[in-house]
Amino acid sequence: MNKKDPLQYKSKIGLFFLAGDSWWEMGACTATSGRYVGFIEKIEERVKQITLKLSQEYEVITSGIVHTVKDAIKEAKKYNEADVDAIIYCPIIWTNDQPLVAFIQNITKVPLLLWSYDPYGKILDYYRIVDWLVASAPVSVQQSTGILQQFNWPYSSCFGNEDKQETQDTIRAFVKAATTKKSLLNTRIAVIPSPCRLVKGTWFHELELLAKTGVELDYISVKELEASVKAVTEHEIKESLTYYKKFPSSEVTDSQLRESIRISLGLVKLVDQYGLSGIALEDFNEELTKVFGYRPHLYHPGLGERFCTVGLEADVLGVLATIIAGRLSGRIGMFSEFFTIEKERNLILMGHPGYGEISFADEKTIEITPDIEIDDMLDRGVWLSYRAKAGFMSFINLSSNKDNIHASLFSGASIAGPRLMEGYSHLLIQPEAKVESIFSGVTKNALFQHWGAALGDIRLSSAELFALLDIEFTSLD
Repeated sequence: MNKKDPLQYKSKIGLFFLAGDSWWEMGACTATSGRYVGFIEKIEERVKQITLKLSQEYEVITSGIVHTVKDAIKEAKKYNEADVDAIIYCPIIWTNDQPLVAFIQNITKVPLLLWSYDPYGKILDYYRIVDWLVASAPVSVQQSTGILQQFNWPYSSCFGNEDKQETQDTIRAFVKAATTKKSLLNTRIAVIPSPCRLVKGTWFHELELLAKTGVELDYISVKELEASVKAVTEHEIKESLTYYKKFPSSEVTDSQLRESIRISLGLVKLVDQYGLSGIALEDFNEELTKVFGYRPHLYHPGLGERFCTVGLEADVLGVLATIIAGRLSGRIGMFSEFFTIEKERNLILMGHPGYGEISFADEKTIEITPDIEIDDMLDRGVWLSYRAKAGFMSFINLSSNKDNIHASLFSGASIAGPRLMEGYSHLLIQPEAKVESIFSGVTKNALFQHWGAALGDIRLSSAELFALLDIEFTSLD
């Protein structure tokens, strides 16, 4: 996946069709008369249709039907060379085990989906032998599971054919999860400048994060941020002013706006310098406040253009949850906080000061305000805030409980309308589940308050991803 632009990446899958060599040895696939005439042609046509269907969404690497050990090894090496994101293993008819074992021994291990292909979508009233063999994939899938487990290869599974919506959804969720898992390797999140001492719930076991996800951390000092900010030119600030002047503002001076822009542009420069996908900013840091005079909280469109999430209180896991939510949805996520609930209307109020991702905003509600958590008499920075637009959303949480990372999810409809909160970017969510049940799950599972929001439904792909990452997962839906 392109970490800078997930919309531009087309997932690459190895589509492994296996058939039993026995059917060639017994003449079923070479018959010129009798009940098996045309049998292999039927299977080849199904393989062609499956490949065409999946090629509409993915870059598909396949040689079609494989039935010998030699060809299975060739197929494995082809997938290795292509560096596929995932493999879909479809034993299209009953198959021998030798080619599968040879394939496993020669392939670089990547996420694997077992596809029990069901050509008819039902049990027929009567099966001729040819009709049955065409539908025998589920037998081979069951036969393959023990082999995969012996070789310690985790797998997911699906049942159905390429025209079934449920099958399409399962494949799509799996491929998205596999692609996202791969994209996390060497993803970089900056901590500026250090873990948060005031909010210790953001602390976690860094080595576990690296082992589970491959995510790398860069600790960037206030001095280095200051140097980046000093490199910002007046021309760059003037260009950005044009963007911010589109929005109404309240209690904001030109000087405050210009200096806040300067710091945000400094962050953008750090994103480019380090190749960052996220920034966990410790905005309570005394040195940071001393150097810049106030907390740097202004969202800059350059961050969104680079698909970089900024979260506060140095919450690396909250930032990562937002990165994951965005990559699973194909659009950048929003760093947010679970505020409170209302049982009567089944509503959840969420939001956060600072870097609310602008693509979530209802444009009619966007406003530039000062950092209202600081008294009017003190120097303070500038925020860009809004109420989120309408649409279905999913929310991912990553929390560290007893040194173990735990993932959770809930979903619901964002309700648009006038602003409900002064100065904060916020969302009003109506989930499908009862809000008291969701909040009970939050407290029961000791979930930290920060969540990564995604536009769209990523429930299936989230469950698949955290299974692939071997991270405990709870759905609050």
